[in-house]
Amino acid sequence: MNTKSILFVILSLWSVATVSAQNTLPRVKNLYADSLTVALDAVSQKSLIPGFVVATANEHKITYIKGFGLADKRRNIAFTPLTVNWIASISKTFVALSVMKLVEQKKLDLDEPINSILPYTITNPYFPDKPITIRHLVTHTSSIIDDDLVAFNSGQADQYLEDDNKKYDSLPAYFQPNVQYYRMGKKISLDEFVKYYTVKGQKWYNDSTTFSKKEPGTFFQYSNLGANIVARIVEVKSGMSFRDFTKKYIFKPLKMANTAWSHKEIKPTLLTKWYIPDDDKAPKGVLEAPRYSVAGFANGGLYTNISDLSRYLIEMIKGSNGKGTLLSKQAYTILFQAQRPSSNELHEKDQIGIFWFVSSTGVLSHLGGSDGVYSFLYFNPATKSGAIGFSNMRNDDFGHVHSAVKKYEPHINKQMK
Repeated sequence: MNTKSILFVILSLWSVATVSAQNTLPRVKNLYADSLTVALDAVSQKSLIPGFVVATANEHKITYIKGFGLADKRRNIAFTPLTVNWIASISKTFVALSVMKLVEQKKLDLDEPINSILPYTITNPYFPDKPITIRHLVTHTSSIIDDDLVAFNSGQADQYLEDDNKKYDSLPAYFQPNVQYYRMGKKISLDEFVKYYTVKGQKWYNDSTTFSKKEPGTFFQYSNLGANIVARIVEVKSGMSFRDFTKKYIFKPLKMANTAWSHKEIKPTLLTKWYIPDDDKAPKGVLEAPRYSVAGFANGGLYTNISDLSRYLIEMIKGSNGKGTLLSKQAYTILFQAQRPSSNELHEKDQIGIFWFVSSTGVLSHLGGSDGVYSFLYFNPATKSGAIGFSNMRNDDFGHVHSAVKKYEPHINKQMK
């Protein structure tokens, strides 16, 4: 073989090796991401859930983001990272951040009795001498409970349809009570919502359905109403509407351009449809569900997409490690600090921070579920990584999505550092 031939062979082998390395390294790097995609594709194909989206992130960037299925079945529109839906009770973490902003500004004290702030009195009739504090509300230990049937039994509702349609009359019989309930409601202010439920003599107040017989501060009982009271306190102390407060101190700083407390503020082309099973016992398909609004919006009514929510997740991861930009290091420490109620409904080893749930291993999380959505958000301050996801239908199959993400997320984030 002459010199030119030998040189050609060497260069050819080097070229092949280089291309091979370039093609192989990304595949190795994304092996777990590919495995997650395969697992989620399988869920999407087998499940009734029309569409969902997930993302993983570390303190620096999004490490995985992908939508599956459809946001609109009738129009065959894909569910993408830009698709907007409400995220249900994950919204409460935004209430938590707002409270801590006021604490940081020295406008609020967590141990301040709420009756020293609100222009009306909220008192547990079973413990009239025990003040309810902000800390009680944000740790779900206020003794204030939820009972939507109180409004329903009075011929009213705290949820309402902004765009009613006769086609809702043809939805399955099992869902018709929901449609009836939505049609009974009307738009009211957050202040009216809080007063109607909590002030004695108001239209939705009842001793036994507004308050438990547990002393405030001693027993954990999840309360959507409590979160709305906190949002109202933010309004009183800041002099701003809760919508404007969160826009100024959270959405704009994080550049969450497609996030709002009403679907009316979102581009219609970005919104996913909501879906319900076509039968409550043996479903074979899904039907489009009514999009309703809630008077007590702060506990679960935030609309966003996974791209925006990933920015929020990254900020929470940074904040848990003293690098956040929305709050001071001290304020973030209080936000995520675990507090154990003396008697609770939590798992034996789980604790509660400021609306955040804290696992025995230190993972911070919140779940959400309502008509048209299941959602999750979690992160581990120790590994500086986490994940989020949400769907456009409340269905137990979303648990498989959550499980798959929890399985692969640590590996994805470890490789993408």
